[in-house]
Amino acid sequence: SQEMGKKKGAVAAKARAKREAKTVEDTPCGPAGAGGAVGGAIVHEDGSRVHRGLQNLGNTCYMNSIVQCLNVSYPFSDDLLRNAPPVSAGMCATLSSVFRGIRGIDDSQGTSFNPKPLQQQVVSRFPWFKGKEQQDAHEFLRTLLGSVSDEFEAQAKSSSSTGSPAEKDPVNCNFGGRYCAATLCWGCQRLSLRLDPFFDLQLHLPSLAGQQVGAMGLSAAALSGDPDPPPDEHADGEGSDSSGTGRRKKKKGGKKKDATVPVAAKVAAKPKLGGVWGAARDREETLQSAKLYVLALLVKVLQKTGDIEPEVEEAQQEVTFEIELTRQNKTSHPSWGFRWSDTKCEDEVFVLVSIVEDSLLEKWNLKRRAMEEMEQAVCVGDRLIEVNGETDYKEMSKMLRTADKVTLQLARGSAAAGADFGPSRDESDGETERKAQAVAAKEQRRKTYCSSADQVYETLAPELRQLFGPEGAHKDSIERLPLERCLQHFSGVEALEDEYKPVYNCTKCSKDDKTRRTYASRRMWLCSGGLPALLTMQLKRFRRYRDKFEKSVASIALPLSLDLTDYVLEEEQLKRMKPHIEKGLEDVEARCCAPPPPENSDAAASSVRYELYGLCVHQGSSMKAGHYVAFVNGGPSLEKERWYGISDARTWKCNREEVLKAEGYVVFYRRQGTGVAADAALAAAAVASAEAGEAVEGDEDGASDGEAE
Repeated sequence: SQEMGKKKGAVAAKARAKREAKTVEDTPCGPAGAGGAVGGAIVHEDGSRVHRGLQNLGNTCYMNSIVQCLNVSYPFSDDLLRNAPPVSAGMCATLSSVFRGIRGIDDSQGTSFNPKPLQQQVVSRFPWFKGKEQQDAHEFLRTLLGSVSDEFEAQAKSSSSTGSPAEKDPVNCNFGGRYCAATLCWGCQRLSLRLDPFFDLQLHLPSLAGQQVGAMGLSAAALSGDPDPPPDEHADGEGSDSSGTGRRKKKKGGKKKDATVPVAAKVAAKPKLGGVWGAARDREETLQSAKLYVLALLVKVLQKTGDIEPEVEEAQQEVTFEIELTRQNKTSHPSWGFRWSDTKCEDEVFVLVSIVEDSLLEKWNLKRRAMEEMEQAVCVGDRLIEVNGETDYKEMSKMLRTADKVTLQLARGSAAAGADFGPSRDESDGETERKAQAVAAKEQRRKTYCSSADQVYETLAPELRQLFGPEGAHKDSIERLPLERCLQHFSGVEALEDEYKPVYNCTKCSKDDKTRRTYASRRMWLCSGGLPALLTMQLKRFRRYRDKFEKSVASIALPLSLDLTDYVLEEEQLKRMKPHIEKGLEDVEARCCAPPPPENSDAAASSVRYELYGLCVHQGSSMKAGHYVAFVNGGPSLEKERWYGISDARTWKCNREEVLKAEGYVVFYRRQGTGVAADAALAAAAVASAEAGEAVEGDEDGASDGEAE
C-alpha cells in the first residue's frame, strides 16, 4: 500500500505538470525560480489569472484596484508567487496569498476574496493607512512595492551571511528603471549629467491652453508676464505656475467684443478638455442646482398656500471671547497674523479665513492649546467686533495697523462659513505699498530672467541649441490629450528658478563662492539600458490650488501600444553633448546607453515599445472622495487580450473600447514581447516538470520490480 501511495503521488504530480503545460498559451509567466512555486501551481487550471474580485473592507477600493493590476503584472506577480521569502507573516507571503485568491488557485468557489490579512499587514507597518478614510492609490502602490523590495533585500543580506543563494528582487527586476537628467548652467554653459532610479514615472499634465515652452525652458507665463489661469478655467492642467499666483490678470483697455457674436460661437472658441469626468461633473452640478431650485420653489409655494408655516429662525445668543496681543514694534512684527476675508472686508466686516504661520496670533493659539484653554483660541470663521474699545470698521483697522498692544473682542463663527469667503488680506501697516513694491521687484526679476535666457541661448553651441530650444507646436485633439504629450512634457526643457531667482548650485561657477547661485535649464531622458519590463506611470491629476487640492478633469487618451523612442537618450545625442559635459559622463556611458541591437531586428523594435495591460481609475471630482476601479488584461499580449473591469468584488468582461474610454490615474505598460517570452519560459518549466515526474515514476516502478524479484 505504501508503494501504491508513492505511485499515486507521482501520477498526481505528472497530471499537475501537464495541466500547467496546457495553460501555457494563455498564461505568461516569468522564468522558474530555484525555490519552486509556493503551494504548487501559480495559475488556475483553466489558465486565467483573473477569477475573483476583492471585498471592500471600508474604503479599501484604492488597495483592491492596485492589487488587481499587480496580479496581472507578470513576470513580477509570477516571480513573487514562486520565490517569496519564507516568512509566513511577511508582506510578500501575504500579497502572494491574495494573488492566489484572485486567481482561484486553491479555492475557486465564491465571487470575491477577502484581502483582510494584506490590509492588516499594511496597517501594522504603515499606520497612516489605518481607518476607513479614502487613500491615494499611487501612494499605496509605492508603499507596497517598497515593502516587498525591502523583504527581498533583507533575505539577500541573510543569505550572504550564511553563504546560501538568494532570489532576485522581483520589484527591481521588473519595475526598476533609470532616467538621465542633463542640467545646463547658464553661467558657464557646461552640462552636468546625473542618473536617477525610478519604479514609476510621475507625469504632470501639460498646460491645455496651447502655450508652448520657450527656449531654455521658459514658460508662457514667464515670457508674457501673465500668471497661469486657475484650474477651473478652460486651461485646466497641471503645468507649473512660475508666477507664483493662480489668478488670471485682467486685461485693461482694448476693443470691446462684438455683442452680435452668437453665444454658441463664443463657447466653441474655448473648448473645454473635460472628457468623461468633466461631463459627469457638469451633470452632477446641474442636477444638484436643479434639485435645490425646485426644493426652494416648492417651499415658497407651500408657504403661500398655507400648507406649511414659514420657518422662523430662533435667535441664538452670540458667543464672544476676548484676547490680548502685544508686539515690541511694527518693524519686528508688521502683522499680527490675521488673514481676513477680502469679500467681507469690502462690506466692512472682519471675518478670519486663515492664520499666518509663526505669527503672534499662532503663538497665542499654541499657548491656549497647551494650557487647555481652547475656548480662547482664535479659529477660522471668527468675526472681529471690537479693538481697544473701538467698534467702527475703520477705527479697528487703524488700531490693528498702529497699536503695539491690542485687546480684541471676537464672536465665534464656523470654519465652514469661513471657507466660502474667497481670497484674504492682512491688516499690517503699509500693506498696499509693500505689495506694490514686491510686484515691481518680481517684474524686474522676470525681465532680467528672460533677458538672460535670450542671451545664453544666442551664444550656445549649435548642438546645445538643438537640445534646449523652444518646444514645437502641438496638434492635440480638442477632446483628449494623448499620453505622449505628458511624456513630452516630462522629457522637455525646464528652467530652474524660484520666483525668477537663480537657484542652481553649479560646481564650476561656485568653485570660489559656495553661496553663488545661477539660472539653469534641465532636460530628462529615459535610459535605453535601464528601461523596465513593466512601466508604471502616474498621471498627476491632483494639485494644490490656494487652500485646497483640485482634481484636473483633463481627458488623457491612452495608446494601446506606446513607443518610447522620442523619450530615450540616444547614443548620437550623448555624442553631441560630450564636448560640453562637466561631470557625470562616465556613469552615463556605463549604465545608461545600452549597446544598439542589429538594425531592423525585432529586438530593436520591441525594446522601446510597450503594451497597455492595466489601469487604476479614480472616479470622482475630489481627492478625499470617489471610487477606484481597475481594468486589466488577463492575456499575455494585445493579440491575445482578455480585458476585465473590476470594481472591488464585482468583475466583468469588457472590450478595449471600454478600457480606452476610462480616465487612468495609474497606468501599467509591459514591454512588447515580455508576455510571449514568459509563455516560453513557463512551457519549458512545465515540460521539465513533466519529464521529472515521469523519471520519478520510472524510478519507482523499477524499484518496485526489483523488490518483487
